[in-house]
Amino acid sequence: MAEPKSKRQLAEEWLKFAVLNWQTNIKKLRIKDTNYLYDSFKTQVISQAGDDKMKITIAYAWYGQMVDMGVGKGTRVGEVKESTESRRLIGKVRGNARRPKKWWSKSRDAIGYQTFKLSLLMAGLKANEATAKIKDSLDHQFVIRF
Repeated sequence: MAEPKSKRQLAEEWLKFAVLNWQTNIKKLRIKDTNYLYDSFKTQVISQAGDDKMKITIAYAWYGQMVDMGVGKGTRVGEVKESTESRRLIGKVRGNARRPKKWWSKSRDAIGYQTFKLSLLMAGLKANEATAKIKDSLDHQFVIRF
């Protein structure tokens, strides 16, 4: 049977997987300055009190958020949908052709979804720990002699 993972090991593995998903999306969407954004990820897992408290930090180039929302250089968040609709209806009359490239907030790879997956993994780890404790308490041999 495999050695049970600690919360920290599980968090570090999840973090590698989540960042790899985002980096794959960046390459797939061919975002301008892809290598800069791709290489800008910095991650850290900080644990305290024997892994009872844990903090996970993810940092990347700020412009990655702008690309994800389709804003920047003269295009505000509220204008993205309006510009897209006007281009579709009457051609390129106003605004630029900037469109969101959802590398970070796409439903399968969104930070909220990834965090939910981490919570499920941690819950599974706790369930396995509880099961092992119960199993250990039941593995005693009792001998009754008559």
